[in-house]
This record gives sequence, structure tokens and C-alpha cells, in this order.
Amino acid sequence: MQKLFHTSQEKDLLLPKIFVVQAIFLKQVDSTNAFMLEMSEDERVGKVVWAASQTAGKGMATNVWESAPGLNLTFSMGLDLSFMKAADQFLLSQAVPLGLLDVLDDLLPPAPLKLKWPNDLYFDHRKLCGILINSTIHGLDMGVSVVGVGLNVNQTQFQDWPTNPISMKMILNHEIELESLLAQLVVAIEKRVHQLKTDEGIITIKNEYLKRLYRYHTWAEYEVSGTKVRRYIIGIDPFGRLQTLDESSVPHTYDLKEIRFL
Repeated sequence: MQKLFHTSQEKDLLLPKIFVVQAIFLKQVDSTNAFMLEMSEDERVGKVVWAASQTAGKGMATNVWESAPGLNLTFSMGLDLSFMKAADQFLLSQAVPLGLLDVLDDLLPPAPLKLKWPNDLYFDHRKLCGILINSTIHGLDMGVSVVGVGLNVNQTQFQDWPTNPISMKMILNHEIELESLLAQLVVAIEKRVHQLKTDEGIITIKNEYLKRLYRYHTWAEYEVSGTKVRRYIIGIDPFGRLQTLDESSVPHTYDLKEIRFL
């Protein structure tokens, strides 16, 4: 993949140097995550790759992320997580969306903004943002993680995907300047990840994640093994699995793709 354009020093997203070493802007790429994963692990640290257009953007598993060229934010950033144990890697999936919410809460009505397990952002039951994380593991420790973010910003027409997407412009009725928003999001994510370096910060991340969790302490319908069921979300276990109760108060724990939100 050819690097079509590197941001100049003057256009380096105006980010503090403690947060990012280099920002790379691409006119078009298959996927910002795939682009960054082609770098060596050391090269990824401190990099932000932002693309105007993704030809094969990815969501969780085999899902495709729909984004009209030049209208949204599709970016990936490399984070050094070597201070964390591999067993705790779901903490990153909690910290990253909270960082996004730190910014979006100031721009959008916060009440309808929820964090759908494991790490999507929903606004009024519609998908606003998706996150894809690729992490390197070294024995019992984390290595470098590539965090990919797809945020619907200025796009107003989408194909009829089951996620029923929504954008910031559809909510606010005006366009958002992309580069300024990107800079704010990158700094906010870094700040949240920094919280994971202390026990107090980890407790804060876990508590705030549950407070913003979509359908937390609410009865709702889901699909499990092709069958519609009612479940009540009670929490997340240390491995990031969804903890629920059925109508007989029997606990059920689900991994990704074992339960579908209806």
C-alpha cells in the first residue's frame, strides 16, 4: 500500500508530542488497521493513520464498515500496552470508547449516547461508531495494540444495514470539521489508556464503562443459537464476556458472537 500523503509538521493535528509521534493522512487505503499492521511493531507506536477513504474498512469479525469518502473519520492509532497483562486486555476495549465519549459528550446530547458491548457507540439505539482492536501478545504481557475507529460524522445517507447507522451531522444538522475532531479524539483516547496504568484508574474505567453500557440493568430481547430470548445485563466478566440473567434468575455468560442484540 502506497502512502499517498504524509501530514507536514505544521499539519500534525496540533497534538502534544507526548501523545503522538507522527500523523499520516491517506487519500485512500483498504483499511487503516491493515495499513498499520504492515508496519513493524515498534513503528506502530505513536502513529495515527487517518484515511479519507477506505475501500475495505472492517468492523468486528467479518462485518464491513460503510463510510462515504471524505465525510467521516476512519483512523487507527498504535498504542504501547506493554505495561498491561494479556489477561487484562479487555480493559483497552473499555478505555477506548470512554475516550471517544469524553469528546462526544461535549458535542452531542449525552443522554442518548451509550456504549454497546463490547465497544460500539450508539446514539438513541442507532450505531454511531465502531471500534476494531488488533493486539500483539508477548507471553503473559501485552505488546502494541492497533486501535481502529470508524465514526460517522458528516455522512447522511447509508445503505440499509441492520445496525441502523446515524451520524453526528444527522443529530446536529450541521457539518463537523474532521481534523480538529480527530485531534481531540486521539488525545482523549490516550488519556483514558493512561488511566490503565494505576489501580485507581482501572476501577474508574470499569465503573464508567458500566454506567454507559447500553441496556445495562434492563430487560431486552436477544438471539442465542437462533432462538429469541429475554436477558437482563448485570455486568462484564474479567475476560470481557457479557453477564446476564434469564427470567428465572439463572445466570448466562456470553462471548462475542454467542449473543445477538435484537
